[in-house]
Amino acid sequence: MAKHHVIVIGGGVAGIAAAWELARSGCLTTLLEARPVLGGRARSFRDPVQPGRLFDSCQHVAMGCCTALLELFRQAGLSRLFKPNPVIHFITPGGGRSRFEASPLPPPAHLAWAFLGLHHLGWADKAGIARAMASLAAAGTGEAATFGDWLAATRQTPNAIRHFWDLVIVSALNQPAAAACPRLARKVFIDGFLASRDAHELRLPAIPLEDLFHREMGGSLARAGVRVLTDTPCRELLLAEGRAAGVACRNGQRMQATGVILAIPWERAAGLLPGHGLASEAQPLERAAIAAVHFWFDRRVLPTPHAALVGGTAQWLFRHPQAEPGDGYLQAVVSGVDDLGLDNSSLAEAVKADIGRFCPASRKAGLNRIRVVREHFATFRVPPGIERHRPAPGWLAPGVSLAGDWTGTGWPATMEGACRSGLEAARALLARQGG
Repeated sequence: MAKHHVIVIGGGVAGIAAAWELARSGCLTTLLEARPVLGGRARSFRDPVQPGRLFDSCQHVAMGCCTALLELFRQAGLSRLFKPNPVIHFITPGGGRSRFEASPLPPPAHLAWAFLGLHHLGWADKAGIARAMASLAAAGTGEAATFGDWLAATRQTPNAIRHFWDLVIVSALNQPAAAACPRLARKVFIDGFLASRDAHELRLPAIPLEDLFHREMGGSLARAGVRVLTDTPCRELLLAEGRAAGVACRNGQRMQATGVILAIPWERAAGLLPGHGLASEAQPLERAAIAAVHFWFDRRVLPTPHAALVGGTAQWLFRHPQAEPGDGYLQAVVSGVDDLGLDNSSLAEAVKADIGRFCPASRKAGLNRIRVVREHFATFRVPPGIERHRPAPGWLAPGVSLAGDWTGTGWPATMEGACRSGLEAARALLARQGG
């Protein structure tokens, strides 16, 4: 297998997974990343007030159902860097809190007591959710045009839709149920709640994302034999006899290869294959933003490592992964931000008001500063029918394989979907090359 050399373009989660799979199979592998660090959109920034300390631009989390991603880190010897959180904390204005955790009952009944204990839902809400979950598992969403239509057909209460279904869907799909693809929405609930005992559990990075993907995972890739080149954007694919034979980089460097994996956004992938139909196939894909509002208080204001906000502008709050006692840093994640129509200043004020309502301790705390980070290309929108426009990950053209969370993995735009696409792209190329 050593005679084969594959170049992976893109050092995000998809590219990292592809490079790892190639190296494990004995393939000479080069990973090219245009930015100074690996990780793609899973990145961090340095705070000028606290030199040397990293803060994640927008919190990324895994769940127990993210089996491919967790297995990748296990193989790399880095499982310790995803910290299991078996309890999800739901909080309401005033600081009321419910602990959502599995009981000893076998799946899918393991979360029955957790649902019954959600203090922000009434008995009618819970009964409707239980009926809908059973129907979702047994029969799917049928002919419903949107997931919102299906919720209406199953007679979900307005409170259940706003404070359960949409809280989950907006967090996972970055848009509300009323406009969401029913198939992807069903996957969120089946895989994320019912598939296994720990499917719903959060796996929070124990270190900042730059350390996780660039330093730790990048180090594992290097030890596995992958040549990692950052600050190396690709300008064009080199072709020979109708197939990819290498790449030309913007710095003038040219590299020969027997195969190339494109683990980059669809616009850039299409630009490297101008004669291919990828541009028209993926044209309906539309980017969607996620925002993170960063707060530096003078003391700790959230008693738990994370919290899901019931009825807030933001959906989630996270402390720093390496928070010391008394650390006042807090990140609020706002999915569906495109639909809010708020500029950064207005968004910061709205989320600041959230913190005051949901975290009583913040009312006596001093607020040192706020920073808004808006990731404009965080995900893609998932209206009904979007799956038709997601090309399959894997073999795309002679010598070229495709990866990315936007490809047709069956998953929404998540680290898990990206990881699965990278593995599939690598395996497809290896199969064609006889690996």
